[in-house]
Amino acid sequence: MQAELEGDVPHVFAARMDLHITQRIAGWITTAWIICQSLCAQTGIRPTWEFREDRSLTVTLQELRHVVPRAAQAEMEKAYKAGLKHQPEQELEHLRKAILIDPEYIAARNNLGVCLLEIAPASAIVQWEEAIKVNPHKGALYNNLAIGYVLIRNLEGAERAARMAMGLDRTTNQARALLGFVLYEEHKYTAETSALLERASSEYDITHVFAARVLMERGEFQKARTHIQAYLSSGNTEYRKDASELLDFIDHSGQARDSSPDQF
Repeated sequence: MQAELEGDVPHVFAARMDLHITQRIAGWITTAWIICQSLCAQTGIRPTWEFREDRSLTVTLQELRHVVPRAAQAEMEKAYKAGLKHQPEQELEHLRKAILIDPEYIAARNNLGVCLLEIAPASAIVQWEEAIKVNPHKGALYNNLAIGYVLIRNLEGAERAARMAMGLDRTTNQARALLGFVLYEEHKYTAETSALLERASSEYDITHVFAARVLMERGEFQKARTHIQAYLSSGNTEYRKDASELLDFIDHSGQARDSSPDQF
């Protein structure tokens, strides 16, 4: 019996290696997905596929009380038009001018961070941190800050920011998905991570794949299979290869467990 078990070790090791390879691939997919889908820009910036407008129904006290000077509003409008014309340098220039006129113009500072993220993530983080000092109750700021921290691999900071974002806006799956992805990146395959990703999967198809990965780490293979099948039947084909590899791994693992003496 001992010899048989030892003979199985290479197969188990190979299966684990396959899983680690898939996990490594999934790491950059996570970051790309967060960047493309979760950034929140406030009203007045181009609503393209790159950014989601901040559609939160929550209006903070700072937003109610603060009066934005007309000159700053004009710069914000110019930034919006520059964005529509795909003129990033001009857009950045107008957003910077808006902030110089009104340092407490949170929407402009937030959007400046969104525009800076790809070219200078550290500078983007500074903008969101400054905005949070002025308005610590705006969930979109923490959402974007978490993404910035992910990009510079400060995952502890990303988790703190993501938890704040979710605490300020528990009504959206976006906040759940973001925190779930950050916990996944930290290799925290907990019941909390699983619950966040599973719940968010009702809105974001790709979340099924990461929910499945967490469930696999927790040994819940059949539940993971359900999520992978849900993704494969969603019509989303961008990560079909990765999902299919996970499904193959589950099938292989299931056969191994069925023939394992440990089950007896």
